[in-house]
Amino acid sequence: MKRKLTLLVILSIFLLSLTGCIIKNESSAHYTLKKGSKITDTYDYTVEDNFKGMKLKINLILTKGKVKFTLKDPEGNIQWSETVTSNKPLKETKKFNKKVGKWTLKFENINKSGEGKLNLQFNRL
Repeated sequence: MKRKLTLLVILSIFLLSLTGCIIKNESSAHYTLKKGSKITDTYDYTVEDNFKGMKLKINLILTKGKVKFTLKDPEGNIQWSETVTSNKPLKETKKFNKKVGKWTLKFENINKSGEGKLNLQFNRL
């Protein structure tokens, strides 16, 4: 009985450490935009030296208004920028070449008019 318990504990620790490694290389956010709220959200993702690059998946669906987003690389260069409206939802995944450091994704609710849902996910390549 003790042997089974010890094996179970070791297996659990191994799985938890493995899961921790996977989560470390992924970052996601889910947000509901409400009309009238001034939103300027910033999301950071660090690309490490052992990455081949990164992937960003954005699903932004608005029922009203406009939201602008900008993705900057660690050097401050804009790599992706778009304005999303209720007429032009965005559901896209883009891959980026490796640039080690902190990437910054900024969302802005233009004139407090945006209303809808945002889902985003960063992944390593």
